[in-house]
Amino acid sequence: MVMSDIPQDLIEEILTRVPAASLKRLRSTCKRWNHLFKDQRFTEKHFRNAPKQSRILISNDYRICSVNVNLNVAPPPIEFKDFHPCSQQQIHVVEVFHCDGLLLCTIWRDNKYRLMVWNPCSGETRWIQTTTYSKSFSTRSLALGYQNNKSFRSYKILSCWSTSYSLIQGDAGFKIYDLSSDYWRVLDDDLALRGSTIPNRGVSCKGNAYWLVTEKTGGLLGFDFTRNCFIRFCLPPIPNPWDMILSVVREEKLSLLYWSRHVSYMEVWMTNEIDGTQAALWSKSLTVKNPNNLIPCFMSFLVDEEKKLVLGCNSAFGGDHIKKLYTTGEDSGYSTEIPSVGSKHKTLSPFIFSYVPSLVQIQQATSSRQQTMAMFQHGSLVHFQGRGHSARGQSVIECPEVLDSCKWLPHKSLV
Repeated sequence: MVMSDIPQDLIEEILTRVPAASLKRLRSTCKRWNHLFKDQRFTEKHFRNAPKQSRILISNDYRICSVNVNLNVAPPPIEFKDFHPCSQQQIHVVEVFHCDGLLLCTIWRDNKYRLMVWNPCSGETRWIQTTTYSKSFSTRSLALGYQNNKSFRSYKILSCWSTSYSLIQGDAGFKIYDLSSDYWRVLDDDLALRGSTIPNRGVSCKGNAYWLVTEKTGGLLGFDFTRNCFIRFCLPPIPNPWDMILSVVREEKLSLLYWSRHVSYMEVWMTNEIDGTQAALWSKSLTVKNPNNLIPCFMSFLVDEEKKLVLGCNSAFGGDHIKKLYTTGEDSGYSTEIPSVGSKHKTLSPFIFSYVPSLVQIQQATSSRQQTMAMFQHGSLVHFQGRGHSARGQSVIECPEVLDSCKWLPHKSLV
């Protein structure tokens, strides 16, 4: 039997179960397959069926690098490799947010902050037109998620002006951008008035965004991109919620790393498979060594449940500003200096995250907007004035609900 004798639907079914990184190498072998890999119906089915093969990325010195760690050897050898978009252009990646194989990057280029959505697997990019530009743009919190429809996912960007800098100036607010409609819309929410501010870095889990907020009415804050509403969850029973960092495991569960300033160990807590519609059930999963009793502890981390290890990175804010990557387990810990790969900046800490390659397509601007997008890419900025209006002048103020949910489980291992 030759390939042409195999039914097309069977070929598609087989291909939907092949990892995205492997399909990428098959593009040049068959024009029909190359066309198929760009079909939204196929990419949605592939996203649901294909095995998730994650890799480790780190944002450091305005660059994005891949990290190869061999956890079968002690101490584990670590290799860093450049993994940067638009490598021939003079751009700096200030912040990055991962969702479903797409990276939302805050870019500093031509003395302006810009937004770019990038699929490293397909090489597809899209510059996002924003409603304001200033040197305080980096104080925003940005998140990428999707509206979870039955047949497809519609990706959105949430922009939060609710950091401490914007609150002081009374400029708190929330805007959401729909990639399919090319609109920025204002969400009317009084979250900032209730004493919570959203940090710059959050995580994505099943299409929703999550942050740790620790001021007054703080806790775990989520944003549901399907219902356009904020959701509050309680944290596990930890004495000091300020000594925690948030991460995500296999894009299915949230994890917390908690350390004490007085002991030499750290605790890893995990939720159930949270989906934004139910209470978060917390249980303690792992206890690992705190290397050198770090204060402050890791700025970001990942968990290997099988090997019972934590991979985290931090900056030593001394004169030499050394950045290190740590691997620590129940009995031992090791550190490796993170090499400088670009311009140094003493206020930026390395950020480590898990990336899963996918064939997810980035919805591009419609033909009626191409001229505007071209202006944006060449530096001509369009400003939209007024709260409560979309980019095309329509009033779209929304009132998202705020849900409170809180549950935890006793100390029970998930490993």
